[in-house]
Amino acid sequence: MIVNKLIIKNYRNFKEAEADLNDSLNIFIGENGQGKTNLMESIYIASIGRTFRLNSESELINFSENKSSLEIHLTKNNYKIKIEIQLEKNKKKQVFINGVKLDKTSEMIGILNNVIFTPDDMKIIKGSPVERRRFINIDISQIKPKYKYLLNKYKRVTTERNMLLKNYHTRCENKDIIGIWNDYLVNTGTEITLYRNEYINKLKKYSTDIYFSLTGKRERLDISYYSNIGPVTDREEVKKLFYEKIKKNFTNEVLRGVSLYGPHKDDLIIKINDKECKYFGSQGQQRSAILALKLAEIEIIREEAGEYPILLLDDVLSELDNKRKTYLIEHIKGMQTIITSTDDYELNSLTKDFNKKLFYINEGKISSILD
Repeated sequence: MIVNKLIIKNYRNFKEAEADLNDSLNIFIGENGQGKTNLMESIYIASIGRTFRLNSESELINFSENKSSLEIHLTKNNYKIKIEIQLEKNKKKQVFINGVKLDKTSEMIGILNNVIFTPDDMKIIKGSPVERRRFINIDISQIKPKYKYLLNKYKRVTTERNMLLKNYHTRCENKDIIGIWNDYLVNTGTEITLYRNEYINKLKKYSTDIYFSLTGKRERLDISYYSNIGPVTDREEVKKLFYEKIKKNFTNEVLRGVSLYGPHKDDLIIKINDKECKYFGSQGQQRSAILALKLAEIEIIREEAGEYPILLLDDVLSELDNKRKTYLIEHIKGMQTIITSTDDYELNSLTKDFNKKLFYINEGKISSILD
């Protein structure tokens, strides 16, 4: 999978910009605040359909304009694909694949697979379970199209079920239909749980080996799946445990007016040498763990999709020491990588053996640099 060309119009601080990329390494150099992360975000949106930042979509449009567009030309399995995204203030985002408008933005997920690595990824270690569930959800959605559908369905089910729980004693009909929504919760939640368990097992396999190698075989990384339903085995056992949790804790759910059990309470437990990394890991250990997880992501997508994803490295080399930088650079050979940085000298030194293309970003303008 290769991104051949990127065209940006009226996107954040970009008025009109385009870049023809090579199939190996593409380096975008620029000072902070010139548009490097905006560039990465535009590629990410063409992959996932939403920004990796917390901004609203209206903020993606250049402040002096009402419309914005992104266009990505890529080659996937020897097929040429054009992804086009149109943004307009106060209107729903539109996505086109080879000129055909998609009914739902989620239909684009899996066409342009990517792995993005930013300084904010430390939240996967340090943040709340919400951050780790988001990390898992995005990854699985790229390789399992049904998973995104299940997530959306589960969200609707929990919202409706929570309303029934809040009004359980005031509306008689709620007592008659709560069983139906329990079934929806269990059936949909079980499928999500099984998808996550399968993915996390693969994540554990790859990341453990990568971390072991990265640390010179001195430290062990362990990844495990926490579900408050109970141990995840087969489909019928998960359903059985799920129903038991609901039955045992239903009174408490009614009192609190929320669904207390299910994949919306899941977590990813990350340990180094049997100690939870979030609380006991050093800064260096946490960064190594994130690096191992990101490299494991790449291998899982390659295994599932049959080709490497696009790797986006947004100003992360400045966060890594020389050993981790060298390890990362060695592992990106063979895949298309897009790197942003403020330091072209160090990057040129690290990537001297690469076929690469250099660009300069300044005030939302992209210019090619002869290597």
